[in-house]
Amino acid sequence: MIKKIHFPGLNGVRFIAALLVIIDHSELFKSYLGMPTLWANSYSSYLGAFGVSIFFVLSGFLITYLLLEEKKEGPIQIKHFYLRRVLRIWPLYYLLVLLGFLVIPYLSYFQIPLYSSEMSDSLDRFLLFFGLAANVAFVYFPTVAFANILWSVAVEEQFYLFWPHVVKIKQKLLGVMLFLLFLYLILKFYAGEFDPKFEELVIRTRFSSMIIGGIGAYLLFHQKAFVQFLYHPLVQVALLLLFVVMGMDWIDFKSFTWIQDELISLVLCGLIINVASNTQSILNLENSVFSYLGKLSYGLYVYHLFAVVLVLKGLPTLLPIQEWSPWISYQVTLGLIFLLTTGISHLSYTYFESYFLRKKVRFSKVLSGDMVKTK
Repeated sequence: MIKKIHFPGLNGVRFIAALLVIIDHSELFKSYLGMPTLWANSYSSYLGAFGVSIFFVLSGFLITYLLLEEKKEGPIQIKHFYLRRVLRIWPLYYLLVLLGFLVIPYLSYFQIPLYSSEMSDSLDRFLLFFGLAANVAFVYFPTVAFANILWSVAVEEQFYLFWPHVVKIKQKLLGVMLFLLFLYLILKFYAGEFDPKFEELVIRTRFSSMIIGGIGAYLLFHQKAFVQFLYHPLVQVALLLLFVVMGMDWIDFKSFTWIQDELISLVLCGLIINVASNTQSILNLENSVFSYLGKLSYGLYVYHLFAVVLVLKGLPTLLPIQEWSPWISYQVTLGLIFLLTTGISHLSYTYFESYFLRKKVRFSKVLSGDMVKTK
């Protein structure tokens, strides 16, 4: 018997995360191409990192909760967990790796100043990407155009190599999670004393965000009395306000910079718990549009840079956007980028990803979200 779980609004959360990344990169690529841009403004240049934080916390929350449900029904089958990850993540991941290394370097249209790089030393980079260490390549090597976006996907895959083994622990699981978070923070605090690049790698490999999401799932699963505190309307308002000011990068963390990601993740985790489980949540993201776009969020994330280049390079040949106000060109270009990205992602999901998702179901004791519909 397969158990089915539906958390309302989580696809909406995925969509918001993907949209923030698209906004950031759209404006960034304008700067690469010498076009008028709003990227220097905090609301734009910081949104990509914020969107990735949402993805990390949401991933830790949802997967941990599903593992806890599986443990409740019987032993967690680690092999099946890995197979589910392979079927969901690897097809798109390796498609982008192949495009980034074997196709894009030979297409002059997609060569972008300050972004595309020579591929003469590509073997080392290719082996890192192939070994699911795109985050390491991101830090230590020049950019691999259109594939570097996979750094966050690689971080998640590395995290989930050990996380199901953690969730399997029967006694004092919350204490173990908190201890792992503490260890990561200690490593992050002292990493700079070893090497600046190593510090950058540790900061980028944000296991802490996924651990915080996992702790949120544990509390929702086992400590519902504590979660009731998060449901209070005043707490919800405070979390939403913090979400806005943090997302706009309006808070100067000063001496707390080294735990900035973790503070953001705590706020995001509180909001995700409300969206997913609070019937009186003031933030309602459950609707057909958000559900559809959230279903495509993986594709939106990995494909959007292609749409960015196609629109930013192609649109000026059709319309005099250089003469327009940045605010007007912003709306037009972003709208077209989003529509094109959605179209590509829809085709990918329908004719490529769904094939693997249907196979994923056979290795699942607990289904959630769109997996229920693929059965």
